[in-house]
Amino acid sequence: MPSGIRFSARGRRTVVVALVATAVTVAGCSPKDGSRKSSGSHGSSRTAQAQPEPKRTSRPPSAPKPRTAAQFVARARQAMSAEQGWTFALHGSESLVMAGQAPSTATYAATAHRTTAPEALQQNGTITTGKGVRKPEVVYVVGGTGYVKEGGEAWKKGPLSDRDIANDVEDPVADLDAFGAYAKSAKVSRTGAGGADVRLQVTASGWQLSAARSRPALKRAVREMEPALVQLRDAGVTATDSQITLKSFTETWDLDAARGYRLTSHRYAYSFLIPYRGGDITVSQEVRADNRGVFAGSVALPSGAAAAREAA
Repeated sequence: MPSGIRFSARGRRTVVVALVATAVTVAGCSPKDGSRKSSGSHGSSRTAQAQPEPKRTSRPPSAPKPRTAAQFVARARQAMSAEQGWTFALHGSESLVMAGQAPSTATYAATAHRTTAPEALQQNGTITTGKGVRKPEVVYVVGGTGYVKEGGEAWKKGPLSDRDIANDVEDPVADLDAFGAYAKSAKVSRTGAGGADVRLQVTASGWQLSAARSRPALKRAVREMEPALVQLRDAGVTATDSQITLKSFTETWDLDAARGYRLTSHRYAYSFLIPYRGGDITVSQEVRADNRGVFAGSVALPSGAAAAREAA
């Protein structure tokens, strides 16, 4: 192995790692899985003819209270789509640890504006490495295409199916939609004053990467891990998918019952173990999105972004 490797974790954030042996990131995740009111007429038929019968008014039956995780997700999606847009505060951290080496870390903080009609995202943030180096990052999603600019680099663009673009996007509303595919795996619990609010949580551990690739709950984490895994293997790490193990994974959704179960916060965290030279490289990541309220503005691409080159 080379004595020093500069590793650029082109997942969600950029981390530069200098390790005596090698390092990089892996991720995956998997679950364990009314009534109608009417007013009639009174008195004689003459009175009835002289005074028209009051109009009948009806009140739609109230929706049944959700009970299952899937029902709560459906109500949350409805509540989020009812507003023009939302503002989110984003915070993230990632680390890579190998025995005998100082950990490599990075953090991320941003503000995101996400509109619902049309669907668009504007994300302005800063990446900070463990050595204190700061780099701005700007992300847009408009018309199903992502646009990313890091520091003084040129804009790059691509569809959200492009891994390098998707890994830079933090969109809690889209994540909520995706969560619907595996929400049945979530545990439902009550939080807040009097247990009025709702928490949906998925936890997992012990999955091999080879199995994690086919699990809906793991898709995002596996996608974010793959660029790092490619670099690790290029550097000489020989761990196969069946040898890489999910140490822990937790995804949590908090919903506000008083506001139609709209999203309050979304958090996920995971750690993976990559065997190397008799030990493990531990790769961890944690991301949190907090809802800061309704966004009444619009999202439009800045000058120069539309002409961005396609992501490599």
